[in-house]
Amino acid sequence: MHLREEIMDEDETAEDHVNFHNTVREHTIFLLLFMLLYLGSYALIGRFRRRDREDLFSSDDDELTVYRISLWMCTFSLAIAIGAALLLPLSIASNEVLTLYPNSYYVKWLNSSLIQGLWNHVFLFSNLSLFVLLPFSYLFAESAGFLGHHKGIISRAYETFTVFSLLAFVVLGLTYVISALIDPEKSSLQTLLNLGSYHLPFLYSSVSFLGVLLL
Repeated sequence: MHLREEIMDEDETAEDHVNFHNTVREHTIFLLLFMLLYLGSYALIGRFRRRDREDLFSSDDDELTVYRISLWMCTFSLAIAIGAALLLPLSIASNEVLTLYPNSYYVKWLNSSLIQGLWNHVFLFSNLSLFVLLPFSYLFAESAGFLGHHKGIISRAYETFTVFSLLAFVVLGLTYVISALIDPEKSSLQTLLNLGSYHLPFLYSSVSFLGVLLL
């Protein structure tokens, strides 16, 4: 009996070690891929950004700080967009590699858990970039601070957060109205408060559909 319990404990410990190493490996791959995409996005933005505007290279420290923060947000969003565009080709390529070399030790890390994790991370950060980072970076770059407050980063951040909150309220209200017109049976207070699992996916799908039409 004791021997059986020891064997079961050893199996559970070995499984925990395998899961831990798989998790560490997947997060390391995610980090390396993101760093590669971020560096490529930064180089791409640096290649095409305008260099004839004096306000982008002002001697004002606040302007430079705002410009850098907006640039970081836009670079992050572009990296996520490129990652989203490469998801399907990477998934197909990894499946083909696993099909050609099913017993190879060097490609076992291309498993379904890694691909599923990539899809989940890209979907999460796509929502973050589309609905938070890009609008905030634009409003932050265009902000001037509230009247009567001291000029600086904090005042501009307050103005940006206020305008962004009002914009988010209007967009979510329009999303609720459109979804209620499409499906009147789900137009209830519970649906209105169900932001994460109803409104955001619907809004994301609508924006993606408009993006496909523009493309």
